[in-house]
This record gives sequence, structure tokens and C-alpha cells, in this order.
Amino acid sequence: MPLSKQLGLSLLAVLILVFIGTLWINVHNTRNFVAQQLASHAQDTATSLGLSIAPYVAETDDLPIVDTMMNAIFDRGFYQSMVLRDANQRVLIEKHNPNQVDGVPKWFSELLPLTPPESSTDLNDGWTMAGTLMVKSHPGFGYQQLWQNAVQSFWMILAVFIAALVLLYGLVTMITTPLLAVVKQADAISKQQFEQIKGIPRTPELKRIVLAVNRMSAQLAKLFSQLTKQAERYRDYSYQDTLTGVANRRAFELAFEHLLTDSEQHSQGYLLLIRLTSLSEVNNEQGYQAGDEYVKLVSQELKNVLTQPALNGTLYRISGADFVILLEDTAQQACITLTEAIIAQLNAVEKSEYRLGTAHLGAGSFSFGDSRTDILERADNALAGASVATQRWQLSHQQDVLHSNTQWRDQLKTILQQKHADFVAQPIKNHKDGILYSEWFARFRTDKTEGYLPMGQLVPASVRLNYAQKLDELLIASALIKLKDHPHAIGLNVSRLSLSQTSFHQWLLRALPDDNATCAKLVLEIPERALVNGTEDLVRFIAQLKSRGVRITVERFGAQLAAITHLRHIRPDYLKLDGRFVRNIHNEPDNQLFVQSLVNIAHGLNIQVIAEMIESEAEAACLQDLFVDYLQGYYIGKPVETKV
Repeated sequence: MPLSKQLGLSLLAVLILVFIGTLWINVHNTRNFVAQQLASHAQDTATSLGLSIAPYVAETDDLPIVDTMMNAIFDRGFYQSMVLRDANQRVLIEKHNPNQVDGVPKWFSELLPLTPPESSTDLNDGWTMAGTLMVKSHPGFGYQQLWQNAVQSFWMILAVFIAALVLLYGLVTMITTPLLAVVKQADAISKQQFEQIKGIPRTPELKRIVLAVNRMSAQLAKLFSQLTKQAERYRDYSYQDTLTGVANRRAFELAFEHLLTDSEQHSQGYLLLIRLTSLSEVNNEQGYQAGDEYVKLVSQELKNVLTQPALNGTLYRISGADFVILLEDTAQQACITLTEAIIAQLNAVEKSEYRLGTAHLGAGSFSFGDSRTDILERADNALAGASVATQRWQLSHQQDVLHSNTQWRDQLKTILQQKHADFVAQPIKNHKDGILYSEWFARFRTDKTEGYLPMGQLVPASVRLNYAQKLDELLIASALIKLKDHPHAIGLNVSRLSLSQTSFHQWLLRALPDDNATCAKLVLEIPERALVNGTEDLVRFIAQLKSRGVRITVERFGAQLAAITHLRHIRPDYLKLDGRFVRNIHNEPDNQLFVQSLVNIAHGLNIQVIAEMIESEAEAACLQDLFVDYLQGYYIGKPVETKV
């Protein structure tokens, strides 16, 4: 029970007892007073009336006079009975009023009975005993007086009681409001939300508590900010070019190697090699400062071109005069369009001192499994051709084995019509071999004799042809059917394009089972890039999923540290480190420092960390030393066909 209710109910019970006790004491004292008044009234009447009728009692003929005198007193209605007896105790005159009380509830008279005593006086005729007069007051007037006093006391005490309740509410509110604010702030701190309590109470004890919590929140906010900046410094030092601020050659090698070996994503796209052909002359003729300005100018123009939201490209500087742009999941026509835009933009800023031109560009395609050397050689050959071409760019030509867009569109339509997908599962385990969940990878085939379709080509084709959302819906629907009878939790990847669509949000919320226990076995893996480009709708959507029991993993984490600022809003359950930082980590001190800083940040947010693409015992041991919670990869467990 909340403290406010405990205090309120306790003080309310005390007030009720005080109310009842005060009312009872008041009424009880009034009752005793009324009883004494009735007894005194009866005795006074008996004495005075007895003196008046004493001379007439001895004579029988005078009894009418006595009766008249008694009637004059009795008819006033204040008496219940009057009895006159002679010396031998024979009743001479007897008068009674009914024992009826008007205007007083029966329950009240039964609760507080009044029994007036009989008062008597002896009547003397000289020295002779003439008789006895018995007088008893009527309790009706006593009940009326007692009832009026009880009603007046009730309303007066009730008014005081209500006023006390109002004061009690104010007192409890004054005490509990700061305490509730402290509790709320403590809960927010556990979620790494370091806000300040603005309403400082005036009560010294409560004021000290609130100020202490505010100081703690400020210190923790400072600590978290320091951890984030430390991670950024590690990344900048190891993976950022100091002159231009873009990613350096080391970052390019890690990212490109990851793309070519990532058996989960099966990435494909284009590599654009951009060379500043006039840089050597500028350095020799105008000095290195002018050369640096040249490099920074081109870098800024390239970054401006890549700000287009539809592009999934990253810029790297791999040498003094060479930049590389990696375009993931990009069609050939989109690559050509971007290439033309880059050359047009660089031509627009060309200066007279750039006698050989601002830059030339060569592009070559890549896909999962290609050799990095072969791809760079193709791009370099294309760059050599661009250096003598009037358009200043060239795309390397090679025999493509990919389906055409028309063929892929037909294939995707066939897949969607079948409304079925097969899966293979790869476990995610802790260091004690306990399974957290299994990530499911989809497989499709339309003709059993042809085997499975290459997902590395199917997924990019679905993006190019606007089938990504429908494909995600099919995969999730198929997995949910299997999930009902599956004993363990499963993880499914959701594309960034689907997450940006409100229609997909609505579909998934409808498709989820009503049973929260079943929903708790579903883990959705969302790309880190979705957080950077996310909206309030995405934050709200993830909150709705978590309220249904669905768990969230942010995958490929670490490539863009800007996503850290969004973690506190979506509160994912797990972070999956980008494989480029995990690969061969035991031989990469820079990667170890960077991963350790990311783990510290995640654990500070109560988020567990998963490392993927573990392929050796040395990598697993190193990650365990860095306090990574869970591992995934061929060394941990190979993908196997699902049994359900």
C-alpha cells in the first residue's frame, strides 16, 4: 500500500475515533445532566405540592380540592405519574401520562434510555402522618433536549471533522509529493534519465532528501556523458580522419570486410573510388595548407551529396588524395545517378588552380563473397579510364549473374503468393552455454529442384522494387505460426524501410498474438540506422511492442554513435555489436577499447550486449573479458534447420 494511503488511512482512523468518542462523551454527559434535572424537578414538585395539599389530605371531603390542585400541576405535561397514598398506603388519587416521546427516533431512545427516579414526600397533619405523595418526571422532554443536543453536537463535530480531513489531505500531500518525486526520479535514474526535481519542498528534512537526489542525478548524468564522449574519442582516434572528420582507411577496411563476409546480410552494392587528381600539384605549387583546403572542400561536397535520405552510403578517406563511398543495396541506375551528381557538384566548385580537374571517379560493384582486392582493382581500373574520359567518371563492366529487376519482381510476387517461408536458426548463447534466443534466417524456393534463392540478392531486390515491407510481413507471419509451438524465443530481422512505415506498425500490432506469454518469445532485431533516422512514431511503436511483451534488439550497433542518444528513448533489451568490431578482436587493441566503452554505456542503461560473427575461441574469450553478455557465430553454433 502506498505511503500516502497508509498515512491517510491511519490519520483518518484517528479522526473517526476522535469524532465518535467526542460525540459519545458529549451525549453521555448531557444524558447524565438531563437525568439529574428530571430527578431534581420531580423532587421540587413533590415537596411544594405536598406542602400545598397536606391540610386537605386527612379529610375525605376535601379530596376534590386535592385532586384539583394536583391536576393544575399534572396537566402541564412535565410528569409521567403522580400517586397520593394515605397513611395506610392506600391509593387515594393516581394520575399517569403515556410513556410516549414525540420528535425523537425510537432507536435513539433505546440507545440512550432515560429512567427518571420517583421522588416522594410525606404529608403531615400536625404531628400526625396523613399520607405520601409520589412524583415522577416525564422523560419525553429529557429525550427531546438530549436529541437536540446530540444533533447539534453531531453537525458541529462533523464540520470540524471535515475541516480536519482537508487539513489531513494537505498534510499528506505535502509529505508524500516530494517523496513520490524522489521515487520517480530514482526510477528514472535507473533508466538513465537524469532529470532534476524542480519542486523543492520547504520542509527541511524533505528538502535535504530532494536536493541530495538532484545532486546524485546530476553526477550520474555527468558520468554517462563522460562515458559517451569517451566512446566517441575512441572511435574518432581509431576510425576517423583528422583532417576531414570522415571515416578513415581503417574504418573502411573493417566495414568493407564485414560487408563481404556477412553471411547474414548478404550485402551487395557499389564501391566508388574518388581521386583528387590535382592534389599533388596544389601541394607542390601552393603548399600543404592549400592542399588541405582542397581536400576539405571535396570532402564537404561529397558529404552534402550523401545527405539524400534515399541513399545508404558511407564516405571514407583511404589515402591523401583518395576517397571511397560504399553504397549498400543500391541498383546500377541509382549508382550512376549518384556518380553523375557527385561529378557535377565537384565540377561546380572547380578552381583555376585545379588544372587536372577537381576529381575523377571510378566505380565497381561488389557482393557477398567477393574478394576485396578484386573489387578495388575493378574500381581502380575504372578510375584509370575516368581520368581520360570527358565525363570524368566510369563504371567498371563485368558479366552480371544477378536477375534483372523484371525477373526479381516476378520472383517476389511468386514468393508472396505462396505465403510461406522456411527458416534456419542460429543460437545466441551466454558464456555458460545457456541460450538467450535463436535468430531465424529465412529461405525461399519456388521449385524444389532448384534449391534456395540467394538471400543476398533477394533482399536488396525487395528494397529496390518496394517489396521490403511485404517481405517482412510474410516472414513475420510465417514465424508467428511456428512460434506457437516453439519452446524457445526466436529473433527476426526487420528492415529499416518497414520500420519507417506506419502501415507496417499497424499490421504488426494486429498480427501479434493476444497472449503476452507467446509475444515474449518474439525478439525483433532492428538496424541501428533506424534509430538515427527514427521518428516519434518509431519510438511509440517500439513502446507498444514492449508493452505486449515483445523484446527488441538493436543490431549492427557501434557503426553510428549518434544512435546512443536514442537508446534512452526506445529502451531496447539487447544491443548486438557490429561484426566489424568483433572480427579478430583479440588482435585489435583499438577495437577492444571501443567495444569496452560501448559495453559500459549499454550496461549503464541496463541493456545486455550481444556479439555476433564469433568464429574462434580467442574471439569468444576476449569478448568475455570485455563483459559482453551473449555470443553468436559459427564458433558458438551453426545455423540449423528449424524443426517446428
